[in-house]
Amino acid sequence: MELRRTANAGVLLTLDDTKILLDGVSQEVKPYLATPPEEKVKLSSDWPDVVAFTHYHEDHCDSSYVKTYCQATGKPVYGTSQMTGMVCTDKTFTAGNVRLTAVSTRHMGHYGKTTIHRSYVVEGSRSIWFMGDASPSELKLLVEFPKPDVLIIPYPYVSTPAALKLLEPLLPCKIVLLHLPLQENDPDGVWQSVEPGLEYLKAYLYVPKMGEILNL
Repeated sequence: MELRRTANAGVLLTLDDTKILLDGVSQEVKPYLATPPEEKVKLSSDWPDVVAFTHYHEDHCDSSYVKTYCQATGKPVYGTSQMTGMVCTDKTFTAGNVRLTAVSTRHMGHYGKTTIHRSYVVEGSRSIWFMGDASPSELKLLVEFPKPDVLIIPYPYVSTPAALKLLEPLLPCKIVLLHLPLQENDPDGVWQSVEPGLEYLKAYLYVPKMGEILNL
């Protein structure tokens, strides 16, 4: 499986000859980065087989790409009812040789009260759990699915001992950590907060840079 980081908290997966874009085009919400122009060009010249977003926040979703993708391909974009033009689903659907399931999960923090959020389970020759901004406690909702070979999560999952403990039953899966600002532009001290977790999970953890490709 190939994974390319294309956005602040999103990736393009290539699994079983199927290209899957998850939260893969984002706008800038400082200190978090927008999808670089060169990545947008790639994603618009070689269209993914399926595009899905966990929720409507701009650091996860670029609505202009949604419109362009739908017009160019005639395919739906999966998301939530708070996203204009999205196909809202809590069901399993297929894309190429891969099966995806959208699972209703609670957004972390105070946004959990107002934000409709979906995490995605991707199943093919590998099993991937893409959590978006779901609270770490929501991992318990996914136990009915195959244990993940790859778990894709935002930084709060490794920033506290309690969150790390929730990850332990899923090891030794490979963990991809997203939603991190640049280290040189980190006004909230995110990198400092995750340092103990990065050390604890170093045997399993990957922190890709924007545009970086991982073979997992």
